[in-house]
Formats: sequence, structure tokens, C-alpha cells
Amino acid sequence: MGKSKTDIDILPIPTKCRYCGSNVVFTSNSEIYGREYGNGKCYLCRNCRAFVGVHTDTLIPLGTLANDELRKARNKAHNEFDKLWKGHTRIMKRNDAYYWLSKKMNIPKEKTHIAMFEIEQCNKVIEFVNEKLKS
Repeated sequence: MGKSKTDIDILPIPTKCRYCGSNVVFTSNSEIYGREYGNGKCYLCRNCRAFVGVHTDTLIPLGTLANDELRKARNKAHNEFDKLWKGHTRIMKRNDAYYWLSKKMNIPKEKTHIAMFEIEQCNKVIEFVNEKLKS
């Protein structure tokens, strides 16, 4: 799903950690992974290790800060959601899949980004995708 400026401007730059209240820094993602991945940048809470990546060549976060538990839930939700539009289970185009998910989640399409979802929303994504793939 291509992101327009208005799609990605909706997220504020994190300055305080939503988990522990510590300061969040803009840094190399090598602090997390041991080497740089992707565009190499992220916002990181050095106290509790919550982090979020950024869009290439911007300071704009890809989503909201996530701790390990939320990252795992988001990864699982994304893996399931991608089955709708990737590989042998593909049943729709990517853009159509995001439109479908926005309707199922009852949120605007421009806010339908798993990187912005909480654990409960990730669980709903998995539930909705499983129902869709069974139908």
C-alpha cells in the first residue's frame, strides 16, 4: 500500500516512551539488531528497548513504539494478513486487502496499518483473516 504524505503524517514523533516514560532517541537500528537493517534508523527507548522504525529518508515513524510483546503480535498479524494478497493463498490484490481490513476493523483506510495496532487489534486481524480464508 503506497503511503502518501497525508497517510504518514498522522503519527507523531515519539519523545517519551509509552511503556516506561523514559526519553526516546532517534538512532541507528544497529543498537537493536547489532547491525543496520533497512534504512538503518529508528526511535528507541534505551531504558525498556521499545522501538519503532522510520520511513526512508524521513523522521516519520512507521508506527507506534512497540515492546517485545506488541512486536510479536504485530508480526503474527502481518504474517496472517499477507496471506490474503501474497503467495498460494492469495485471494485479492494488496490494495483490496487493506480496504477489506479497514472495513472489517471499522477504521479509515489511511489508519489501517498493523504497525499502528495494539495487541487486541492484531488478534482481530488474525481472526478476520482466518474467517476470510475459510470462506
